[in-house]
Amino acid sequence: MVLLPLVFIITITVLTVLYACGLDLSVYDYDTINTNNILQAPCWAHWMGTDALGRDLFIRIIHGAKMSLAIAFLTALITFFIGTALGLLAGFKGSWLDEIIIKFIDFLYSLPDLLVLSLVALFVSRSTTGIVLGLAFINWMDLARIVRAETKKYKHEDFVEAAQVMGLSDLQIVLKHILPNISSSIIVALSFTVPRSIIAESTLSFIGLGISPPNTSWGTLAGDAWQFLRSDPHLIFFPALMIFLTVYCFNNLGDRLRDYLSPQKAGEHLL
Repeated sequence: MVLLPLVFIITITVLTVLYACGLDLSVYDYDTINTNNILQAPCWAHWMGTDALGRDLFIRIIHGAKMSLAIAFLTALITFFIGTALGLLAGFKGSWLDEIIIKFIDFLYSLPDLLVLSLVALFVSRSTTGIVLGLAFINWMDLARIVRAETKKYKHEDFVEAAQVMGLSDLQIVLKHILPNISSSIIVALSFTVPRSIIAESTLSFIGLGISPPNTSWGTLAGDAWQFLRSDPHLIFFPALMIFLTVYCFNNLGDRLRDYLSPQKAGEHLL
């Protein structure tokens, strides 16, 4: 079962990297309009058909993968830095600082995610940067709470107290002794951040608040194809299928990582 998500993720990542590096995966360009090929069904010339402007859907889906995956991974990266830093700070320092951070997280939890994303898209920009910042803003809280809880658990361990007796600074203790021990929990949390970001970006793009043309993502492809649902269902089927498979595979991969990196499993591996 673990091979399915790995094979799919590797395949779509390789295709995206090849496309991003300029390798021609098709004789067609993703934004070249061809009025002679409007709304063609899937065929040998166009594996996934063409859209309302005669553009090849396969190459547009690969281009959309570049945008969707780039946004998801950049969101996970920013989430890692913000969530880990604030979680470590709250968990290790505790006291009033911990209370302030937790109250701020609780306040952010009370805001609807779609509302926050829509406001960021409207007031910051509909660029990749604006979307990434908005997604990171609603994702870092979960990681911060996980890191905080794990840090509180480890900061009273004997090896941490020994490091304090040896005169190590708080920063050295956190980076050398606590962070390595909670890295598995961080990895698992980030593996679920990627599919959540893909769904959130697709939702924004679907309702018209996502990536601005001429750039495209899987969400914009699905949004543009909605009006052709009855007459040309292939237009929405293929981008929706890519979203489904990618999210399923990353969620499955996250579940496998959680099982493998859990404390019980780690003990089994050491034995």
